[in-house]
Amino acid sequence: MNFAVSLLQLLPGQIAVYTRFLDLLRVEQAVLAHAQPDALENCTAERGRLIVALEAQDVAMRALFTNAKIAFSSQAVKQASATLVEPQRSQLAECWQQLLGLVDACKKHNDINGKIVDTRHQHTRRALGILMGQTTPAGTTYAADGHVQPGTASATLATA
Repeated sequence: MNFAVSLLQLLPGQIAVYTRFLDLLRVEQAVLAHAQPDALENCTAERGRLIVALEAQDVAMRALFTNAKIAFSSQAVKQASATLVEPQRSQLAECWQQLLGLVDACKKHNDINGKIVDTRHQHTRRALGILMGQTTPAGTTYAADGHVQPGTASATLATA
């Protein structure tokens, strides 16, 4: 079977899994923003299942490219689509662009979710420190990312 035709048959499955993963990342973002640990547990379980599906899709995609002795790239997909006639040529180009868009959106949402987790972790760590009497000195210096730089609070080096 033609490489381009095989790729065209494979892409809808990948698009479906990435679409589900993006939907999950959006739900996860809401769950993280509203601190709902029970719902987060469900998201984590679903994430695990979808990661397995995404990895299987990736293995199938890479095997298709490897078996055809074609380097995995967008340029290779463009060249492969040129071997097709309409409407398959347009379908392949559209599916590939849709997949790239989904992958990019997933990455962005995953990064946002990671930042939410990091921010919540910082707040929790600070609250625990306050509760345990470990307050931050008044002269503390903060790094560009907002984290405390240890050992940078001003101190008197000598007395007169």
